[in-house]
Parts: sequence; structure tokens; C-alpha cells
Amino acid sequence: MRSSQLKQTGILFIGQLLIKISGFIKQLLLAFFLGISADVDLISIVQIIPTIIAGMIAGGAGEILVTQRSKDDYHNSVFTTYFISIVVGLTIAIGTVYALCLPFAADLFHIPTQKMALFQGMSLLIIASKVPSAFVSGLQHLLYAKGKYNFFVLSTLLAEIAGIITIVLLVDSQGILAFAYGMMITPTVNALLFVYAHQLKFGVLFLKKEWLSVKTEIFEIFRKIFSLSLQTLITHLSTFWERTLSLRYLPEGFLSALNYSKSVTELPRMAVLSSVLTTTYIEQTHQKAESEDAFKSYSNKMEMFLSEVAFMFQMGSILFGPLLIILIFKRGAFHSGDVIDTFELFQYLSIGFVPGLMMSFLSRTMYIEGLYKQLFNVTFIKFLLEVGIMTIGISYSMYAIPLALVVSKFFGSITLFSILELKKPGIFNRVAFVRLYAVLLILSIGISFLNHYFIHTIVNKTIFELFLIYVPIALCFFGISLFLLNKRYGSEWRKLLSKKRKSKA
Repeated sequence: MRSSQLKQTGILFIGQLLIKISGFIKQLLLAFFLGISADVDLISIVQIIPTIIAGMIAGGAGEILVTQRSKDDYHNSVFTTYFISIVVGLTIAIGTVYALCLPFAADLFHIPTQKMALFQGMSLLIIASKVPSAFVSGLQHLLYAKGKYNFFVLSTLLAEIAGIITIVLLVDSQGILAFAYGMMITPTVNALLFVYAHQLKFGVLFLKKEWLSVKTEIFEIFRKIFSLSLQTLITHLSTFWERTLSLRYLPEGFLSALNYSKSVTELPRMAVLSSVLTTTYIEQTHQKAESEDAFKSYSNKMEMFLSEVAFMFQMGSILFGPLLIILIFKRGAFHSGDVIDTFELFQYLSIGFVPGLMMSFLSRTMYIEGLYKQLFNVTFIKFLLEVGIMTIGISYSMYAIPLALVVSKFFGSITLFSILELKKPGIFNRVAFVRLYAVLLILSIGISFLNHYFIHTIVNKTIFELFLIYVPIALCFFGISLFLLNKRYGSEWRKLLSKKRKSKA
């Protein structure tokens, strides 16, 4: 990792951690005021179809836009303006069609008559929120490419705070609707700041000459985006099926507990994904342009680094899972039984942390290699695997859903790794990959088995008693982790620091 990338990653990691914590506060507010309830289940259902629509249009748009940039700043500005305008226009058009079809969606999800007005009100707010979200998705990675990491962090943090304030001000009078308003305010503030940062000139939309100058590139980039739309659709269809099964066949509140547990497992993954993986993707693109050997060497190092650091994150998440869930959720409307239900789901999902993170890294590497068809095929098979396990297993266990999600992540990451390794022999270390996954599974399942019984013992203990139990465990864990990371990467860190000192001198 270059010193410049290290600096950018550090800024983005700290910033993203603050941003994700700000977003997570919304989940905490939801848990505090409404706990595990039918209304919380409902807001999860309301979001799924608008999210599918937005994901298909703008999901991978920003990452593909970065690969399309030229060296001419004016051309880039004109091209970006047309690009983002089309993305937003498509989002508005399809979102409007869905808004007109809300009665059919209510029938699809078996929404009770007494919840119909609430379902429609929240749906309209969530649909409206996808318009500014399209601006954010399309322009975010372009900020990274321009090196505007500080601006991204500050503007997104401001947007998250605006959403939190909205929820706090409205929750007493509006109830669950306050959270839908918060979901609309956050991307709206973000979009306005992103448009300002890029200084987009929307006047060019009315100039035929400018349109003709970028027409070919526009068609090319949307061809790539639409080739990924089916992949995005399939990914979201899994979530759609998961939530539909939960609502129809599992006890009221299960979906709430599942989403709370997901939010905790996603917090570290999204912080890493939005920092290290983002700067890595940008650097991989640069290395690919320089030479194939440089690209292979860099990708090899980053794959090992990401998998090993993610391994530490996963072990920590599972080991300290009981403490985390109790400290985060046990207050307000969230009772001891809710804590145990959420924790059991959290444990299952945590086992898929490393393969989930690696799937993101490997998928982006597939983008760079232009392996869109192969990526789609893997995504489709992964979807069939998830749906199959959920559908067959739901009759036997409520844990069929998290089990399906974990199994599919292992399948997806192993398959993408194999495809890239076959295409470019030596790009990754196969033996190290297999060894890490084997150790990961053994330790994760072993610790989870012990935690299953341990959570019932500690769920009602005081915070002081919890800290007495976990402080010795934490000291041992962090001591071992620092020793292993220093042994593996200590020399590289020291080289970077020495180079930095010499450059200052």
C-alpha cells in the first residue's frame, strides 16, 4: 500500500466509521422507541422495492463512471452532467410507476387493512428519497477519484446528522413515519452538497452540440450499467424473498431482529468497504493502466491484507458479540428476550463477515477485468442457492435465512476467487486463501457454540459485571492480534513511516 493510499484510506476509514455510527444511531433510535414490533417489520418491507429500483439504475453507476473519465476536465464535467441527469431521470420515471402500483404491492406483502395508510405514506417517502440517492450513488466515487475524501466525509456526516435531528424532532408526533422522513432528508442534503462539489453545469443539457460530443460515451457507459442491472436485481431479489418469507411464515418481530443484527454486523464491514476497498479499487484501476504485472502484484498484496484484517474483525465480532448486543440494544422498548433473539441472528451473520467483504473486493476486481458475464453467472447461482436454502429450510428452522446468507457468501467469494485465479495465475495465493477460510470456520463455529449458552448467563448482568468478565478477554485478544499483525506487516509499516520522515526532512 502506497503512503498516499494509506493516508487517503486513514481519512476515509475514520470518516466512514463516524458516518456509519451516525447512520447506526437511527437503528438505535428505532430499537429504543419501537423495539421488535410489527411497525419495524413494516418499514423493512416498505424499503425493499424502491431499493431494488434504485440499485438497478444507480447501484454500480458511480464505480463505472470512474473508469470512463478522460484527461479533459471540461469534457468530464459535461459528460458527468449528462450521465447523472439520465440516472436521476430514470429513477424518477420508474419510481413514479411503482408509486402508482402501491395497492398491488400491499396485496403482494399481505399488508393488513389497518396498516394500509401507514404503508402508503412510508412508501411515498422512501420512493422520493431514491431521487437524491441517485445523485449520491452516481457522484460519490467521482469524489474519490478527484481526491476529495475530506469533503465526502464532512458532507456525508452532515447529511446523517440532519437525518437524525429530523427523527428526534418528529418521532413523538409521527412515530415510525419519522424514520421515513429521516431517510429522505439524509440523501437530499448529501445530494445538494455533492452537486455543489462537482460544479455540475446543467445548462449543457439544452445544448445539442454538447450532447453530440458525449453521445457515444453515454451509450457505452449505460450499456455497462444495464449489463450490471440484472446482477443488482438478482442480489436484491434475495433480500426481497428473505423479507417476504419472514413476514409470511415467521413470528411477528423476527424481521425486526434480523435487521437489527444485520446493522451491527454491517457496521465494521461498511466502514472497511467504504475506506480500504474504495481506495484499493481506485489504485487497482491506476495499476491496471500502468502494467499487468503491477496490477497482479498489487491485487495479490491487497487480497491477503484485506482477508487477514477482516479475519481479525470477524473473530472480534463473534467473541465480543454478547457484550456488543447487550450494550447496544438493552434499553427502552428492547427487552432481554429481544436481546437474545437479536444476538442469535447476529452470530449466524457474523460468520459470513470475511467472505462478504472478500466478495466486494473480488467483484470490483472482476469489474476491472471486464468479467461482467462471469460475475452475473456467479451472482445468479448464489441467488438460487440462497433462495433454495431459505425456502426449504424455513419449515424446519427460523435460522434458515441467516444460514442461507452465510453459505451463499462463502460460495460467492470462493467462486470469484477461483475465476480470477484461473484467468490470471498467480494473482492470488490459493494455499493461504484455503488455510484462512478453514481456520475461520473452525474458530467461528466453536466460539458461536459457546456463546449460544453464555448469552443466557450474562444477559441480565450489570454493566460493571460485564466489564469484569470481558476486560481480561479483550486484553488477550488485542494483544494476540497486535502481535500477529506486527509480525506480518510490521516491516512494511516501518518502511512507510521512514519514507515519510525522509520526505519531510
